[in-house]
Amino acid sequence: MTVKYTFCRTCEATCGLEVDVEDNRVVKIRPDNAHVVSKGYSCVKGIHFDKVQNSPDRVVAPLKRVGDRWQTISWNEAIDEIGARIGKLVEQHGPQSFAHLVGSAGGANLLAPMFRNAFYQALGSHRMYGTGTCDTTNKFRVCEDMYGSPFRLAYPDVEHTGFIMVIGANPAVSGNTLYHLPAPVQRFKAITRRGGRVVFINPRRIETAQVGEHHFIRPDTDLYFLAAFCRELIRQQGVDEAAVKKHMDGFAELEQAVASWTPERQSKVTGISAGTLRELVTAHRAARGASLYMATGVNQGRSGTLCFWLLEAINAISGNLDRPGGMLMGEGLFDMARQVKEEQQLTTRVDREDELVSIVGLQPSGMLSEDIESGRVRGMIVEASNPLLACSNPQGRLDRAFAGLDLLVCIDLFRNELGNLADYILPAPTWLERAELPYALQSFTACTPTPYMSYSDAIVDPPAEVRHEWWIYSRLGEAAGLTMFGKRWLAALLKLNTRLAYSSRRWLRRLALTPEKMIDGMLKKGGLPGRRAFLRDHPHGLLLQPNKGGNFLGTDRVLTGNGKVQLAPGAYVQTFTEKAEPLFAEETARLKEFKLIGKREIKRMNSASANVPRLVKQQTNYAYINSEDARELGVSTGDMVTVRSAFDRIRIPVRVSDEMMPRTVAIPQCWGHKDADGLSHAQLHPGVNSNYLSGDGPDNIEKLSGMSHLSGIFVEIERSPE
Repeated sequence: MTVKYTFCRTCEATCGLEVDVEDNRVVKIRPDNAHVVSKGYSCVKGIHFDKVQNSPDRVVAPLKRVGDRWQTISWNEAIDEIGARIGKLVEQHGPQSFAHLVGSAGGANLLAPMFRNAFYQALGSHRMYGTGTCDTTNKFRVCEDMYGSPFRLAYPDVEHTGFIMVIGANPAVSGNTLYHLPAPVQRFKAITRRGGRVVFINPRRIETAQVGEHHFIRPDTDLYFLAAFCRELIRQQGVDEAAVKKHMDGFAELEQAVASWTPERQSKVTGISAGTLRELVTAHRAARGASLYMATGVNQGRSGTLCFWLLEAINAISGNLDRPGGMLMGEGLFDMARQVKEEQQLTTRVDREDELVSIVGLQPSGMLSEDIESGRVRGMIVEASNPLLACSNPQGRLDRAFAGLDLLVCIDLFRNELGNLADYILPAPTWLERAELPYALQSFTACTPTPYMSYSDAIVDPPAEVRHEWWIYSRLGEAAGLTMFGKRWLAALLKLNTRLAYSSRRWLRRLALTPEKMIDGMLKKGGLPGRRAFLRDHPHGLLLQPNKGGNFLGTDRVLTGNGKVQLAPGAYVQTFTEKAEPLFAEETARLKEFKLIGKREIKRMNSASANVPRLVKQQTNYAYINSEDARELGVSTGDMVTVRSAFDRIRIPVRVSDEMMPRTVAIPQCWGHKDADGLSHAQLHPGVNSNYLSGDGPDNIEKLSGMSHLSGIFVEIERSPE
């Protein structure tokens, strides 16, 4: 038995892990007590990943669908056939007819995006989708417009803050979006122990709220709470006028935009009293360092971009941006934000016929069905995703659309529901089978309150017929006749490298430019030891210099045209002016209606852990409602209800919980595995797909960010006959 050290890649927390390995098989996974940041913490998803790694359902060789059956084929057959079909599609229908979709797991894979992007650039296609347009692209859009680059991301300095307000997030269950905070409950407890204040704003009394205080807010009304908070901060003279004058533009326009949103007015729809809001602003002002943070629950509403804009503006004008205890800008191995700005590849652009935006290269996933049905998309590679469950899918429209593609290729670990519709499934390695630095955001933007770096070699070798994504895209590019990376000599070297990497001769394999060697170069470029020295000297990670703030405002790291933070981008002010009043009127008129939100679960990460017996034991997900609402509906825990939106209806059992705000229903997303015969355990515990209740198409997409409307959906609930 050999003990090896690595870090989890289930979410951005990247907790340290200790792994027992015997005969190239993962036997057991434990938290790494010596890890420099997580210090023995890991959630259950990470320590049970061996059940994914060793699953008998795993795809370990290329599969081709022949009629209703699956046939194992060689890599050469798969690559040649797929490459030829891609070439034919592009010849007949143009490069934009061949698309790509990547899931959240793709964010934890450092090298795959480089080769994926090179493949599609060589193909000439901009038709890239991602589940990021279901949860985070609003943040990238705001950071680009306010700070000059989508990857100039600020994070809360939880180690020193005196006041933190978390809106629409549940870090104890699902980590944090776009910043790294292992053991979040312990970190929040540390704030309260030193006399600080931790506030949660959420339609559900979440698990993390055990640490601090909680205030209910009606779903999808955060826009009015934040507008009133900003207005009240200005009224209480909580603006750092010197910082605003020296480092920011647009304060007058921001002040004018929020002028009519008083604490009393916002209370009519949010449920947060005017007195509570004023007291929160007062406490925020008085703190030595304060931070506001929001995540998926707000992002997925109808105004996610406007909400994040107002939240970032509050952080900035209060003097807490670039301040210890406030919001900091990290510095990574190299300046990814600057590179993206200079290359203009992942900045906001319009690639589509309908002029919907692409954010960080991603087109709206809520347009997938329409794009396929219209013939704009005829072929697609889907990597590490199950969009039938993760994306808007009213009445199973996405299922029918994907089934109608001329070519569908899945790169994945399993044959999931989407895989059943594919023509080919290409097996990729798990994160235990590849060398890695932490998430790109940590490595290149250092979004972590405790700056550190980890490196891990592959813990075990993948099965013999599994191939890395970089290799798959390289070979597909070659088979489709593409010149990847834009130069023939580079394409020739890439062709040679793919042959060397999996040669039957060990001495030839040693000549290949492997992921280990590529990452070795990144470490050295960042001024760190090479990978061998890093593993020898820092197996549990390496603490870096703490971020003390004062390294952003007034420096060339502000990448806007004039080097100042833009407090009132024109598109946001205009959209706020046009949108806020009509939405407020609708909210006021429909206060008695139910609203649907999602619910994170500690043992599930979207659909990724659905097939793990130790994690998923209940047969279904539930609709969580307040006891008052349950009495009115005449239902108890376990009774069946029908939940109906404007788009579809589902039938699901109820759980009654006073954690829920009245007139709110929470349903965990990414269930609905009844057709997953490639996921034997998940199929026996299918649950219900709540994303049938969300709409798709342009009317259900937030125009500034391309985000789908997945939270705060108006629904009706009624008892369902048994």
